[in-house]
Amino acid sequence: MTGTDPGAPVVAVLGIRHHGPGSARSLLRALDELRPDAVLVEGPGDADPLLAAAASPAMQPPVALLAYAADEPGTASFWPFAVYSPEWQAMTWALREGVPVRFCDLPAAVSLALAERDGRPPRRARHRDPLAELAAAAGQDDTERWWDDLVESRLDGTSPFPVLLEAMAELRRDPGDPGDPGDPDDPDDPDDTGDPGEQGDRGEAVREAWMRQCVRRTLREGHRRVAVVCGAWHAPALAGPLPPAAPDARLLRGLPRRRVRLTWVPWSHSRLAAGTGYGAGVASPGWYHHLWTAPDRPVTRWLTSVAHALRERDLPVSTAHVIDAVRLADGLAGLRGRPLPGLDEVDEATRAVLCGGEETLARFVTEHLVVGEALGAVPDDVPTVPLEADLARTCRSLRLRREPEPRGLDLDLRRPLDLARSRLLHRLSLLDLGWAVPAAAGARGTGTFRETWRLEWRPELAVAVVEASLWGTTVATAAAARVVDAAASAGLGRLTAMLGSCLDADLPAAWAALLEAVERRAASDVDVVHLMEALPALARAQRYGDVRGTDVTALRRVAATM
Repeated sequence: MTGTDPGAPVVAVLGIRHHGPGSARSLLRALDELRPDAVLVEGPGDADPLLAAAASPAMQPPVALLAYAADEPGTASFWPFAVYSPEWQAMTWALREGVPVRFCDLPAAVSLALAERDGRPPRRARHRDPLAELAAAAGQDDTERWWDDLVESRLDGTSPFPVLLEAMAELRRDPGDPGDPGDPDDPDDPDDTGDPGEQGDRGEAVREAWMRQCVRRTLREGHRRVAVVCGAWHAPALAGPLPPAAPDARLLRGLPRRRVRLTWVPWSHSRLAAGTGYGAGVASPGWYHHLWTAPDRPVTRWLTSVAHALRERDLPVSTAHVIDAVRLADGLAGLRGRPLPGLDEVDEATRAVLCGGEETLARFVTEHLVVGEALGAVPDDVPTVPLEADLARTCRSLRLRREPEPRGLDLDLRRPLDLARSRLLHRLSLLDLGWAVPAAAGARGTGTFRETWRLEWRPELAVAVVEASLWGTTVATAAAARVVDAAASAGLGRLTAMLGSCLDADLPAAWAALLEAVERRAASDVDVVHLMEALPALARAQRYGDVRGTDVTALRRVAATM
């Protein structure tokens, strides 16, 4: 904390662990005590116009900021937030209290341009983990358990920020490994636990120079009590008296930029998990969400929810089982000298008592509760591409929910609602949006009136929607444009298959171009094998056309010509 003079501005640097409920709880206490008149949060500086949406009742974490290049939507990055993420709690606290809040990290326009310029992969392996080093210094070989005991599971109100600041400052003074400190430029990797040191990565120095400039700008605007919420590794670079601004300004001069667009998109607990490769991921998003939402008697409440989930699978789990599991978790924590049972103890009690030693049931608990599959939501008025807005409207009208858990969908094409759903899913398939796939790899079975799909929405499909928006502003027009473009270079067999797909998707706008291309290729192709390969698709399209009420006269004419 800077500003020892009673009249001097105060800058409180609160170093947190991303997606840590204990860090978030400590942060809220610190903000309530400090009562800052400005809050700076680690995040892309050009996303400030989107901050107000975090206060909307319709905004339900987990969500993520999405930044993508305007001319190349596939070049994109996410900044995810859970409800227990300290950055999210800092944002919502400031919005709730009417305190100005802004992001203080490199703008997405710069970070995406740097990534493109350097030609680096999305993520690189870290050579050092400062939390692991701190845990080892404390005589612990399990980093997650040590951190959980120190911060995440503590409910005594002790502030961890001074200790973490001192520890990180000591680690940063250690030259350590001069190798790759991780991926400090990577906006998908905000944990930043690598060590830049004196001779470290220039990208890390650029980020921290930008943060210091943001602090200086905030103080010049007249704010007297500023809270800076950033990854714990950055805290020593921002705490204390700020160095002269000239070196930072020189370091930031001439940074590349590219035109980007930003929006909020839904995210999921499973995509927050470290096992997905997300740099700042946590091992147990569902457990951390529980610690945040149920701070009183967390173990009892958790094991009760596990019992409820197992009962829904028709397994005989009684109240006595829950009591025994709680006692076992408490006993294990006592034997291991832990202040409270952590996830390890709860998992062992679950496996031994509630699951009866069944590994399959324990795996079910891990996948559905410890990691979890909650999907967030964003307000309808958040800026988005027109294609996404059309998809959202269509899904609402057809009562189709984009859910992260895989589920089957049986359609009866004689029903108007199911027919409309089928057309939408076929259009999305033509756009290569992998939300829905035919359950039997395109096979329809023996009937003509049924379709079976498998639906699974993944948050990264938001980028696929943005990419598909290059073809049109609605799902129908985009799918038709994509088909017409593909028809220009497709062979005869592929063209006839596309005719069937257009029939399924009800895309009359693409029909004329496809029929013309089929007739032209059929007239010029002298290979009998090609003609024979093309005919089955035409025959199937005619057969199923009647089910959908589509005029297939033109198809019959083409088939007869072939």
